[in-house]
Amino acid sequence: MSRPRIAFVESNTSGTGRLFLAAARELGFQPVMLTSTPERYPYLSAEDCDVVTLDTSDAAALLEASRELSRRGLAGVTSSSEYFVVAAAQVAWQLGLPGPDPAALAACRDKHVQRLRLRAAGVAVPDFRGADTPEDAVRAADAFGYPVIVKPVSGSGSVGVASCSSPDGVLAHAAALLAHGVNERGQPVPRTVLVETIAQGPEYSVETFDRTVVGITAKHLGSPPYFVEVGHDHPAPLHIVQRDALAGITRAALDALNLGFGPAHTETRYTESGPAIIEVNPRLAGGFIPELVRLATGVDLVRNTVARIARQAHSCEPLHRRHASLRFLLPPAEGTLERIDGLEEAARLRGVADARMYAAVGAQLACRHDFRDRIGHVIATGATSEDAMALADRARELVRLTVARGE
Repeated sequence: MSRPRIAFVESNTSGTGRLFLAAARELGFQPVMLTSTPERYPYLSAEDCDVVTLDTSDAAALLEASRELSRRGLAGVTSSSEYFVVAAAQVAWQLGLPGPDPAALAACRDKHVQRLRLRAAGVAVPDFRGADTPEDAVRAADAFGYPVIVKPVSGSGSVGVASCSSPDGVLAHAAALLAHGVNERGQPVPRTVLVETIAQGPEYSVETFDRTVVGITAKHLGSPPYFVEVGHDHPAPLHIVQRDALAGITRAALDALNLGFGPAHTETRYTESGPAIIEVNPRLAGGFIPELVRLATGVDLVRNTVARIARQAHSCEPLHRRHASLRFLLPPAEGTLERIDGLEEAARLRGVADARMYAAVGAQLACRHDFRDRIGHVIATGATSEDAMALADRARELVRLTVARGE
């Protein structure tokens, strides 16, 4: 007798995508990938995963393919990619399967709409304004005062997010963003940008499941004017008053956005006047944060997500209390990656849970100032936050990348 299926609408290209397939199998389901481009996911060839090739931007085709799967036993539909969480939720609701409210997800994914709803509910957010033209963006920035953040209203991974310190900078960056009709997955994007004041203070993300705060992650950011995340520490070393404040504002944000089914990843800044919401993402965190949560607490958020949509038992109760830190490896320069030294030495350090490269020797490296700059990582664990952070920093320093600069 064949196993019931879990359908995944596309996937993220790094991080947890492959883990979702393994979680489905461990729970007794056969994973099925619905994708327009199977070659985007090299790991599929090594996984026991059925593949259905179709135009995943076509809602009718996606629903019909899922209905065909349901005739043979379909337990759930989801996606590990932010770009496809709405499409997956729409299919689940149309088939009567568990899932989040697709309308709530769609509103949340538009950062301007999300901000309007949060502000209307009295949830603290930076001052902001939507702009449909570069000139509108400059007028908003002039009203706020410089510097300001200019970013697309959709997207993820810090793509297109930049700090601008002058009218010319705002004009140029807004014009560049508004010139893009589609995102990196070829989906149409709104012709609006978000202009906002900069919330000063350390950055944290709050990882929730349903309405349970599973943990809080401290973020390390790269060089301004960009906001590339270059490291994470979980759990964040915070005073209980700070933890409670971050948990409280996150739950208020979920309520305001009608969220609360399964995972969410809420980015915050802790300012002088308290925490402020930067954005709520109605999905699991990227950047291997779910793996840090698992190493630090034993809570497997990937498994929980699959179990939730399949009506299986799941738990957010910690099994142990340790600390985990991740440091990403970034290109030292643009050009051809010629050598990778020290990776095995880093992996052998006691307490290092993972050390890997995503780019191979011969790869052409470019600096895009977003998540695509991350070409590897190291993850370390420890009994204390200080232990885990120090070991992760040491492991990262051991890895030496040699790049031949392009002419």
